Formats: sequence, C-alpha cells, structure tokens
Amino acid sequence: MSIFKKNAETDTHVRYESAEAVPRDTIIGTGTMIEGIISSRENVCVEGVFKGKIMSDACIIIGETGKVEADITADTVLMSGEVHGNIVAKTKLEITSHGKLRGNIKTGSLIIAEGVLFEGNCQMVWEESQVKSAAASDLLDTVR
Repeated sequence: MSIFKKNAETDTHVRYESAEAVPRDTIIGTGTMIEGIISSRENVCVEGVFKGKIMSDACIIIGETGKVEADITADTVLMSGEVHGNIVAKTKLEITSHGKLRGNIKTGSLIIAEGVLFEGNCQMVWEESQVKSAAASDLLDTVR
C-alpha cells in the first residue's frame, strides 16, 4: 500500500509505504472525546471519539480504537475503527479488516478488506470536478 501526500513547496507528492508511515499532524488520542468541526490542511488521526464534521486536504486516519460520528471529506481516508457518517475521499478510501462504516461513500479508489462491516452506498468518482462538487454539497449541508 502506498500513501501520497502533496508537498506544497515543490508541488510534488511524497510517497509513504504504509499507513504507519503517514505523519500524524493532529491526534485525538484514546480516551479523548471531542465534538465540533475539524478543518485542516494536514493529516488528522482519530484514536478516541469524535462527533461532528472532519475536513482535510490531506489524510484522515481512523485508528482501531477510533469511533467517529461525523461526515468526513479528505484527500485520503484510512479506516481501522468505526465511522457513522458519509465519507468523501478524493483519492482513496481504505478500510482494514477491523473497520466498520455505516454511511455513504464517494471516492476515486476504494479498498475494503475481508471482514469489514459496510452499510451504505458507494459512488466511484473519477473526475476531480465530481469530487469537488460532492465536497461542496457536503459543505452546504453543514451551513444549512
């Protein structure tokens, strides 16, 4: 598995060989519960409990102990925990065997391991304009 992160300074992509290699710029640790809206240009890792909305230009990681009740919009989403909410992942959504997702998916690439619980619909989005439209629609729903 490879993870790519855009380097804003050089306009190139940094390649990570595994989810463990992705830097955790923001971490919600085990035993922590937060409610609200997260908006970030960097990677966000949830190991605790989060309720609200998460938006990132980078990678969202839901660890095995992570429990999220939120809509998520990001470039890449890597899930090992639980999510109750819709996910828009521009580049890729990967759910490992411990993952549980109850919500709809819009993504360019989807990887689901054996043993995953997924209840919802999936729409494969190939053009960037479709992803931007989906993200904008989610943002409008938040404002309303």
